[in-house]
Amino acid sequence: MWAMAAAGFGAELELVEIPEPQAGPGELKVRLLAASVNPFDRKVVDGMLRSSAPHVFPLVPGTDGAGEVVGSGEKIFGTFFRRPVGGGTYAEYVTVPATNALASLPEDVDPAVAAALPTAGMTALQLVEALGPAESVLVVGASGGVGSFATQIARAAGKRVIPIGRGDSLVEADALIDLVSADRSSFEANARYAPLALNTNYVSADPAQNFSMKGTKEALERLASMVQAGELRVPIARRLPLRGAVDVFAGHGPGKTVIIM
Repeated sequence: MWAMAAAGFGAELELVEIPEPQAGPGELKVRLLAASVNPFDRKVVDGMLRSSAPHVFPLVPGTDGAGEVVGSGEKIFGTFFRRPVGGGTYAEYVTVPATNALASLPEDVDPAVAAALPTAGMTALQLVEALGPAESVLVVGASGGVGSFATQIARAAGKRVIPIGRGDSLVEADALIDLVSADRSSFEANARYAPLALNTNYVSADPAQNFSMKGTKEALERLASMVQAGELRVPIARRLPLRGAVDVFAGHGPGKTVIIM
């Protein structure tokens, strides 16, 4: 099969031909229709998990996707992360533990849209849920995948959303979602504007402020239902064919990049 893979940590992605993976006990083999690109994928290629998990090379990145289960024909979408790391969704086929966060793909939802939902969408959904009754929320980094989802979901929940982009001034609000601060001082400077502040980069000294997403089938189904109802628009900026996806990690503005198989 064809895949986008890195020969080593930090290497550029290349189109390679590798054997199709075979499902083991408790796993599904999936023919992918689409895979979305997340910042986490590039971090994995750069070696983020080298000391905490075994890897296989060529390293195929990718955690989110939509596809058809080989054998049953069921179409599913969700998170495909597994160990050892390197058998990801930037490929024609992937195997995934059946216990992962996976849900049926509705017939009226574009596989590319579904592939873009799991990590960014579930993160946004659970972030907004964590705000509780807060009526106003600052979203720092509102133009990205998670930020776009969080803005829409918070508004659908009746909250007043104040999107913060590069260079914008912050104002006081009931809550703050910080998706961009890469160090403690930056986050603490932003957190002064709201009594409830959460970040996704694990930079706070207070563990309660470091948000961690927990993927579930139920969360995926809720997101798909919101898409079907027109309550959630998925911001896809680029759709790239697998064989033309060498530069998937290059910056191309806001929105999600999706690889089409």
